[in-house]
Amino acid sequence: MGFGGYVVARKVNPVLNPKKESEARILIAAREAGLPLPMDGVPGEEPDFSFQIEGGMLGLEITELVRPASSNRGIVPVEEEAFHNGILRSAEELYYAVEGAKPVRLLVYFANARGQRKDKREMARSLVDCVRSNIHRANPYSAVDRGSIPQGFNHIGIFSEPGDWWSGECGGITLDEIPKQLAARINAKNELLSTYRANLPKAVQFWLLIYSRPTVARNMPIPYGSEQWAFPFDFDRVFWFDCLQNEVGEIRRAGA
Repeated sequence: MGFGGYVVARKVNPVLNPKKESEARILIAAREAGLPLPMDGVPGEEPDFSFQIEGGMLGLEITELVRPASSNRGIVPVEEEAFHNGILRSAEELYYAVEGAKPVRLLVYFANARGQRKDKREMARSLVDCVRSNIHRANPYSAVDRGSIPQGFNHIGIFSEPGDWWSGECGGITLDEIPKQLAARINAKNELLSTYRANLPKAVQFWLLIYSRPTVARNMPIPYGSEQWAFPFDFDRVFWFDCLQNEVGEIRRAGA
């Protein structure tokens, strides 16, 4: 199982690895939003946490629900967000690699890629060239004229002050995509349930917690009427935690 006896209660244990720390924070937030779990949990792997309950143990697996590629013309939004962040980091390093570069803070919005893959280095270089050509206009702020914005970008704002280079994401999801993604995540974890049972033989119950983060690239909201949805699964209980709405809902089992 691993991770010894680290306890997860109202605080995150500082020695947890980044993945376990993130899961622990989700667990704590979900419990405070209404997830009916005991206060202490022991981190592990497959399942992610275990709890002492009457009659034995409770195993809890946690998984994230993210927007699918179908919501973004074939590119998974989380992957596109990471790609954009990589462009900014590369551009920032390239900009400050020149001695005497004037400190700037940047606000960038990328154009819709429309399913087309872009060249990260080329976009980083074009962004740096644009900043260098327009930094003199920032007093203390200037938005680059539409005609001067390089391909692949929708908005570039320059501040004449030290600060982060930041990008915002755009996008959304249709209602019919949410239950499809939910069904896929439940099914993927349901196929591993036998492994969880073997790893935690003293468990008398196994729960699944599906969560959605509040960022544009990741958020999958709990829509009105979702309490009527039902999915096949073998977990004892399945819950959905929407971090943005700070709301926990229980998912119905098909045929129950």
